[in-house]
Amino acid sequence: MESKDKFIGFVDILGFKDLVRRAEAGQGMSFAEINDAVVDLGSEEDREAIRRYGPTICPMSSRQSDDLDFQITQVADCVIVSTEVSPAGAITLINHCWIAVFKLLRRGLMCRGHIRRGNILHEGQRFMGTGYQQAIEREKDVMAFKRYEDERGTPFVEVDSSVINYIHDFGDECVRKILPRFVEESTDVCALFPFNRLTDTFDIGSNFDVDAKKKEVQLIRSSIEQLKSRLHLYVDKENPNALRKLEHYEAGLNEQLRKCEQLVEMIDHLGAPFPSHRL
Repeated sequence: MESKDKFIGFVDILGFKDLVRRAEAGQGMSFAEINDAVVDLGSEEDREAIRRYGPTICPMSSRQSDDLDFQITQVADCVIVSTEVSPAGAITLINHCWIAVFKLLRRGLMCRGHIRRGNILHEGQRFMGTGYQQAIEREKDVMAFKRYEDERGTPFVEVDSSVINYIHDFGDECVRKILPRFVEESTDVCALFPFNRLTDTFDIGSNFDVDAKKKEVQLIRSSIEQLKSRLHLYVDKENPNALRKLEHYEAGLNEQLRKCEQLVEMIDHLGAPFPSHRL
């Protein structure tokens, strides 16, 4: 039994104590709904699926072992995930954490966390090591996309340069190509970004119908508005820090609403009749 050099992900549900407190008072989420949210972080079934079938994302990318030494431990409101150091290991861990964040967003919950490379002993429910400790420490001070100079603990899962540099230097074409689907990068920070997928699913398609496509965009717009309402429903409005974090999610969702407007303009443009010209 010894620690290994691995990729490590730590994801935490924000405002969990308040959710539990309100559930005990018969308000907000029920305990059953909270339990379902916790399951979204991941479970032993995820590890078993990789052990049986291998990775589903970039399945041909290089690896050390077919199961990627994928380990997952869910504790209360957080999850610890680790994989071997390989291109397949890196993108599988990022994909798992992104899915967890996206599922929780759909429930109206915010997350924060950190993904890095480091030493960890991780077997089943046992986990320890300096890499894990560093991920925990960094999670508290995430500053990705901060909106205020003194802001700390923004509601994002930060991806450390030790992971991004590895992917850029050693990741294959598939891993490097698919990474931007999961993250948003600025000059000095990279973090999982769940918002773009809300509108990326829209496709003009070959059978173009203006009215049908506008209805499709309207459904996307409605779902985004529902997410905004859900976030307001579960955030602790008496906590200024929680409201600051909500601003980040609202900004991400509002940007997707702007993209919806752009999609409608594009549909109108494509559906407009060609002008006739007399010779």
